[in-house]
Amino acid sequence: MSTEVKARPKDCLACRIVGAAGLIGIGGYLANYAWKNKTFAGRYTLSTLSFAFIVLGVSRYKQTYPFDKKVEQT
Repeated sequence: MSTEVKARPKDCLACRIVGAAGLIGIGGYLANYAWKNKTFAGRYTLSTLSFAFIVLGVSRYKQTYPFDKKVEQT
């Protein structure tokens, strides 16, 4: 199974840009909605989620964990 994972090609630049833009867009939308929320708990929760989506978008673009396709050799 590990040889199948190693043989996968890396994602192309266009695929990474589209995926990252989608995740960062979701994060931006959540951040915008968080500022409109009146309760502290709702604002804090949505801000945390928006930050998580933005971090996922950046890691998608850079192909770092969890989007890397490297397999540790045992």
